[in-house]
Amino acid sequence: MLIAAALLLAGCGTADSRAKPGPSPATDPVSTVSTAPTSPDPIAPVPARPVASASKQSGSLAAPETLVWIPAGDHRVPGTLAMPALARGQTVPAVLLLHGDFSSRDENGDMFGRLAAALSDRGIASLRIDFAGSGDSEEPDLALDYPGMVLDATASLAYLQQQQSVDATKVAVLGLSRGGSIAATVAGTVPGVAALVSWSGAIANAYEEDPGAHELARQDGEVVIDLGDRDFHLSLAWFDTILDSHPLDDVAGFSNPVLAVVGSDDGVVSPEISDIFLATVASADKTLHTISGGDHGFTAEPEYGDEAIAVTTDWLASRLLT
Repeated sequence: MLIAAALLLAGCGTADSRAKPGPSPATDPVSTVSTAPTSPDPIAPVPARPVASASKQSGSLAAPETLVWIPAGDHRVPGTLAMPALARGQTVPAVLLLHGDFSSRDENGDMFGRLAAALSDRGIASLRIDFAGSGDSEEPDLALDYPGMVLDATASLAYLQQQQSVDATKVAVLGLSRGGSIAATVAGTVPGVAALVSWSGAIANAYEEDPGAHELARQDGEVVIDLGDRDFHLSLAWFDTILDSHPLDDVAGFSNPVLAVVGSDDGVVSPEISDIFLATVASADKTLHTISGGDHGFTAEPEYGDEAIAVTTDWLASRLLT
């Protein structure tokens, strides 16, 4: 869970995560970037348009997908809505998918696209979104912080529950890595989440990501992470709000079904974090699945991702299709 380990990079292993000092606040003040809504009026949704379908998995057809824009305070969140084939008037369960740091809504190795296709094959819809600074987000990377991610996830959950073809009583939340933290906070603090799935979830209270980088952010206003193909700017607010977050406390009272999928060889988030999470959460229906040899993002070997997707799809079907 350190910057040296790519700060919970979802795919794990492709980024050069060396921190570099950012511009001086005197010339590029972080204080000019705010994630707090400046207007109580939500941005009107942009009409959805078709996007490329998710990747095929094991020969199954990809889910029909639509690009949507979700109002969230003073901005909008991009998402991909995947719906299974529907009969007239039919409603289906759904899952909100939340990516990890420095990733995007498809996740490395198209993990979320593949999961969406597998869920659709079982009659379950899904919505995957981009957090600030990632994917198609219109928000800058400096806008990224913990409350902002919770806001975007909460708005997206409400959007999904309001879809005419979605059964609002059967909407689950799944998060990978940092997305697992956000999923835990949302599940524990927003009523109506039917089930919670953590993939290598960083569900720990008040964790200091990297004291040295945090101090650098205090001095320079930001820290720049070299991802190889681009730089990602982390604001002081990002470090402060991660340190102040308490997803484990948030989710402690959650009583609906819980699944935690971990890789035995995760070098970014220790599998023990999930042990503590499952021991803490109030649910009487909680499952731990360990992928032998699995890495943080389940992408080091194709079979790791296949196993995570298959186990998760079967588990969600058993909890949501009853």
